[in-house]
Amino acid sequence: MTTSQPQKRMLRFIVLLAIGASISVAAQAPVALDKTIRDYKLPSEIPWMERGGTASLNLYGNASQPGGIYVSLLRRPFDNWAAPHTHGTERYVTVLEGTFLAGTGPVQDKNRVEPLKAGTVVSETPGRMHYDGVGEDGVTLLFIGMGGPTGPRPNEEPRAPGGPNVDPTARNAKKLENMVWTKAADGSTFTNVFGDPAKAGIYVQFVRRPPNNWSTPHKHANDQFEWVMGGRMYIGTGSTVDKDKTVSMPKGSYIHDFANGTHYEGTKDEDLWLLVVGMGPAMPERAAN
Repeated sequence: MTTSQPQKRMLRFIVLLAIGASISVAAQAPVALDKTIRDYKLPSEIPWMERGGTASLNLYGNASQPGGIYVSLLRRPFDNWAAPHTHGTERYVTVLEGTFLAGTGPVQDKNRVEPLKAGTVVSETPGRMHYDGVGEDGVTLLFIGMGGPTGPRPNEEPRAPGGPNVDPTARNAKKLENMVWTKAADGSTFTNVFGDPAKAGIYVQFVRRPPNNWSTPHKHANDQFEWVMGGRMYIGTGSTVDKDKTVSMPKGSYIHDFANGTHYEGTKDEDLWLLVVGMGPAMPERAAN
């Protein structure tokens, strides 16, 4: 049986259609990163632990165990208040979303608080009393600190009338609009809000990347933790940058880079605003190809 010319053309069309479909499926296949190098969670994947209207998640370490850092998340609803309390160790709080109402002293005064918006980072002095609440838009917070016991409640005198709402010797709040940014060699900009990744100790850093801006493959001597504050970051693992083998991390995503794991990241068609925290020294070390 011979095949007519129209039939041959139809067969060729079917074959080309099948090839195109297979290419499309391959292009849409999900990218799998090495999670022993870089773990991550999209906003919908974060396993919040709900309790009494609040939600929390411990990301790393243990706040009650001395000798190391801990990193955790907390989400609180409107008009949720914490009574005056203290912490026995160093701690930093970053406002990820919403409004954090910060107060200081041993007496809770809901009219004597400072409303802190997303991008504010607060250093809490060990052993000093403070309290806090939540604005109408709720709040999501990221904590990094040194683990250890809280210690006994200090005998702190009530604050005298007048003066600022927040005592800066007890709670030092750095707002986004007052931060000074430095341009890096790769075209990104950064600000070390507290600490410095080049030095020993806890650091809290913001990084901004313009569109189509990529890092080189690199690693860090210590674990590093990131939260996408705005925009979108594309993350990959390995010693070669392959923009097609990355995972898209939108606002509200969380990334954990394990110590000495080689990885890279960048942007495509939009800006990126990234929170980076960890224990220094943790400056990027360029990976060998």
